[in-house]
Amino acid sequence: MVKKLRNSFGNEKGFTLVELLAVIVILGIIAAIAVPAIGSIIGNTKDEAHNANAITMIEASRIAYASGTDTETVDTDKDGYYMKTLIAAGYLEGTPDNPDGGTYDSANSFVAIGTDGSTYTVTLKGTTGGGTAKTYVPAQTLSQLQDSNTSNSGS
Repeated sequence: MVKKLRNSFGNEKGFTLVELLAVIVILGIIAAIAVPAIGSIIGNTKDEAHNANAITMIEASRIAYASGTDTETVDTDKDGYYMKTLIAAGYLEGTPDNPDGGTYDSANSFVAIGTDGSTYTVTLKGTTGGGTAKTYVPAQTLSQLQDSNTSNSGS
């Protein structure tokens, strides 16, 4: 009887402790490489979403300006439109979603129109999901925003 038990347990196949530790180490190395890469992708995606929201504001301002909507003084000495004005006039459906979980400040986010009437510079402000005030897009033109999105997607 004891011989039968020994023979049946002696033929058991399985992994040794060393083999299991090797697999755990390999999985740890893969995780150490993947986690920062995924974090970088998420960060770039949020930046691109802020830029896309800023581009939407510029396009809404271009339509408002071409339609003859009166401009207002923004950034103390420039003509342009605040986000709240674009929303009230129907050029934006509402305050865009903030990818950081916070909200955009429609009373302090604006598009300034250059004296030539063809240069539009957007400043997009808001709060993070934690309630901290933040400037997401600091006074950038359409071409700067598009160049920024191109360089982010290539990395």
